[in-house]
Amino acid sequence: DNNMPKQLVEVIGKDGHVIESHVVELEHGDCIDAEFEEVALVLTERGGKVREAEHIHLRARCIK
Repeated sequence: DNNMPKQLVEVIGKDGHVIESHVVELEHGDCIDAEFEEVALVLTERGGKVREAEHIHLRARCIK
């Protein structure tokens, strides 16, 4: 379905640098930024690029 909302989200490490960017697509139309950001964080954590000990330092931001 092309009507699903999409958002570009950057995941940032503790040093302030972007680790990954994800295009997150959610099924419901009234999504808030935090929902997209949470999905991007999970994708990065599961991706294995970041050590588990560093997961607590990750943050995400939606790019408008």
